[in-house]
Amino acid sequence: MEAGVKSASPLAGEETTPRGGKPTILVIDDEESVCEIVAEMLDDGEYDIIATADPHQGLKLIESRPLEVIITDLMMGEISGVDILNAANRSQPDVVLILMTGQPTIENAVSVVKSGAFEYLVKPFTAEQLKATVEGGLSKQKLERENIKLREIVSLHEICEKMGSTVQLEPLLDFIIETALKEFEADMGAILLYDGKNGQLELKATKGLSPEFVNENRWFSKDNASLWIESSSKPYLYDVNFSAGSQTFFGTARGLVKSAISQPLLARGDFFGVLFLMRTHSLKPFTLGQLASLAILGSKAATAIQSYKLYDDLQETYLATIIALANSIEARDKYTRGHTERVWSFATAIANQLGWPPEKKVELRMGAILHDIGKIAVPDRILNKQGLLTTEEFEVMKRHPVQGARIVEGIPFLEPALPYILYHHERYDGKGYPYGLKGEEVPIQGRLLAVADTLDAVSSDRPYRKGKKFSEAVEEVIRCAQTQFDPSIAEACKSAFN
Repeated sequence: MEAGVKSASPLAGEETTPRGGKPTILVIDDEESVCEIVAEMLDDGEYDIIATADPHQGLKLIESRPLEVIITDLMMGEISGVDILNAANRSQPDVVLILMTGQPTIENAVSVVKSGAFEYLVKPFTAEQLKATVEGGLSKQKLERENIKLREIVSLHEICEKMGSTVQLEPLLDFIIETALKEFEADMGAILLYDGKNGQLELKATKGLSPEFVNENRWFSKDNASLWIESSSKPYLYDVNFSAGSQTFFGTARGLVKSAISQPLLARGDFFGVLFLMRTHSLKPFTLGQLASLAILGSKAATAIQSYKLYDDLQETYLATIIALANSIEARDKYTRGHTERVWSFATAIANQLGWPPEKKVELRMGAILHDIGKIAVPDRILNKQGLLTTEEFEVMKRHPVQGARIVEGIPFLEPALPYILYHHERYDGKGYPYGLKGEEVPIQGRLLAVADTLDAVSSDRPYRKGKKFSEAVEEVIRCAQTQFDPSIAEACKSAFN
């Protein structure tokens, strides 16, 4: 039996009263007369009341409808009140749980406490007792939800601070999606970024979606995505039975989604993509309060993505200029053409063996490209000499690390390249140049690039000799460990090219 059931959108209204301003109360008792009495006690227009004398039906309602309060009998045959409460705790953990019993015992009281019920009413009770208990439970629930909202705000502030310090796109997107799932208790989610060149959205970060779906659904047209972006570019809450278009987008979740929420990523009027979250295990739907919190996160995320794109564009512009400058140096000597790219390739392979993170390898690329930039100050007669250099000529050549550092220093963007430029000719035994540093006095960047630089130098042709096989170059690095090279980097070189 159901009494006083009113149809209402489960996503309308405020966070503490999601059904048109009225909390929804589910009454379950295997005696129909008790259900009727309890429903009548509470039927004063303040609540939406659902009553059923079938505990199985009660379980289905718990799994299918958002609720604020559940009032259930403790003893009901094969399904007990504790079973009802356990089901509620799984699906709707913040619901107010009130147990009724006509057989008050210590054992029953302990069982109720362990199940996490708010209160324990002994039959018969008065309407005043029942209303006071319900109102007390709702007040506690409201306070807990306000505390959760406060924690969300504090957490969002911390998240936004961290987002501002992340300059690599992939870690940034992973951080955003993982944070969103955690903070909003979602089970599945995705970030799609808008590609202005082809007018499509690319699936860039996901959690909870099957690998098959991700591999088969990398790109989406903006028109297709508008099925769930709601083309007005506004945040949106989806009904429990949201549109087929949305379920088609997340095909692996078809029929499983309980609630969904999307947030366009907008910064200064520019559209960067969409953040989409879904709940598949928890019945409790996303709320308008959470929509507002997600809007804050989405705005900060969009700003962070925008900053990354601006930073990345600036980096690429600088890098293109640097590459052109490095190429102009290599063009002066046909024997060194392609040297910087090969050194970068070798150094990256070794860095991978050493476990360097992506951001450090970005700096490595810059350092590899710029490491010989100081040769721009070396005269052509020395740079292109067909034979071995004289002592005086070699002294001029040895200045190029310092000359290169002078070219780069003072340009903040290029500063990470300085250790590569200055120290790639230092030796582990202290017999290198320009400073004669020894062992770990030489920064790791210089020790790594020294190996990569040697690999290319030994395996490349020179005016005065033929290049050796690459395998022989690797063997030379291994042979010169402890003297010319850091032994740990020589070992990483061996592992990378074995």
